[in-house]
Amino acid sequence: MNTDLLSFLIIVAYLIMMLGITVWQGKRAKSKDATGFFLAGRGVSSVLLPLTMIAAMQSTFAFLGAPGMYYSHGISYIVIVLSQVWVALMVIYFGNKIRKLANKYNYMSIGDYFKDRYDSNYIKVLASIISVLMTMVFLAMQYVGNARAMQVITGNVVSYQVAIILCVLFSLAYVLIGGAGGVVLLDAIQAIVLMVGIVLAAYVAISPAGGIVNLFKTAIEKTPELLSRPGAQGMYTNKYWVMQFIVLPFGIWFCPHIWTRSLMAKDENALAKSAISIPVSQILIFGFSTLFIGLAGHQLLTDVQAADTVLPLMMRNYSNWFVAALIMAAAISAGMSTINSMLLVSSQIVSQDLILLKSKDKVSDSKNMIISRIVVFGLAILAAIIALKPPESLVQVVQDIAYTGLAQLAPAFILGLYWKGTRKEGAALGMTVGIILLFAMRIMQVSPLGYPGFMWAFFLNIIITVVVSLAFKSKDNTIVEEKFFSELRG
Repeated sequence: MNTDLLSFLIIVAYLIMMLGITVWQGKRAKSKDATGFFLAGRGVSSVLLPLTMIAAMQSTFAFLGAPGMYYSHGISYIVIVLSQVWVALMVIYFGNKIRKLANKYNYMSIGDYFKDRYDSNYIKVLASIISVLMTMVFLAMQYVGNARAMQVITGNVVSYQVAIILCVLFSLAYVLIGGAGGVVLLDAIQAIVLMVGIVLAAYVAISPAGGIVNLFKTAIEKTPELLSRPGAQGMYTNKYWVMQFIVLPFGIWFCPHIWTRSLMAKDENALAKSAISIPVSQILIFGFSTLFIGLAGHQLLTDVQAADTVLPLMMRNYSNWFVAALIMAAAISAGMSTINSMLLVSSQIVSQDLILLKSKDKVSDSKNMIISRIVVFGLAILAAIIALKPPESLVQVVQDIAYTGLAQLAPAFILGLYWKGTRKEGAALGMTVGIILLFAMRIMQVSPLGYPGFMWAFFLNIIITVVVSLAFKSKDNTIVEEKFFSELRG
């Protein structure tokens, strides 16, 4: 039996082992209603929540996308670490406020918050559609990453299409059997495997490059553009760097599978520890490990058709096949944990906020679960179809489309959380104009004054929300103020 086939069997064995844990936890959790199935009964502890936060945020991008970005653009990509400081603060401040409100008023999604805050089905539906569409882009790229990893490390024993099918089947089994309770436990295990795996991968990559010192000496001599901005391809200009630091964090935190962690938290302590886990994991993964892998790949690899394949190629060329298989099993497990969370939360939004928009309270728990599981299946198939024709760079697609689209939810959410003068007319128009402008400028590929379209869309969204809210200030807002802001003070 050749090593390529053995590598494939090791990966499958790992996925089956994780499935066994999911089945066990699914029977133990017994998620019979929507809150249990989607939010793990709002009782995730301070031990599990930080780990599930790491697993949700660190996907195959940690193993494939990030090394690919460092390989293509150099050290400029390290801005991703700096931006995570903001995400951690958002978890602490915004996340804890929304957790209290969610417990009080039984919010299950960001759409529930928007409906309650603005008394507007339009804002709820628009926010839900944006959340699902952007998450589908992200989800499809997770399938792409996992399939590419499996294809490369097995030497094409498994074709890209077969790898996609395997990923879909396992992800469906994890989510449909385990629900949120199973996903949380699985995430905790995957997070530990991910952290150990990425450090081991960095060690494997650094060794043939002559160690860390020699790695950077060689880069200074041969590819100095990788160690400065705007990078090898000139992308990380001052304006683009500012966008990464300002807009990107909002897009990350408003990813439904990240945002929902606040609703899963058992208490404030659990949420605070999950916030701390974000910069710690980011520094280890993106500040050190993937930087070393990307730079080493640039020096050692000669034929890289897609930047996202740098890590599996390094593992295949410069490590023992068994070690390479274990590392790529860790990479695929990282992707699976994020896929599980995305499938779960996307199905929640579609089933609870769109399909059952006006009839959720009239549907029995059993029927609700049937609808939710059907939606999970449909979304997985749709994401797989999108993944069949992948782009070259996964990270670029997610940053420029998914994150920037999700960031359009931030003005209405944050202003509504802290400014009682925010009106539904302002929130609705700001969000609508922002998302339309974002994609119009991307389609036309225009950047007025050199600023990317998502910067214009984001700040125009804020301006419109504020100005229109002030224009409607005379309208009575007493009910919202008494209900919403008195709760925040509490």
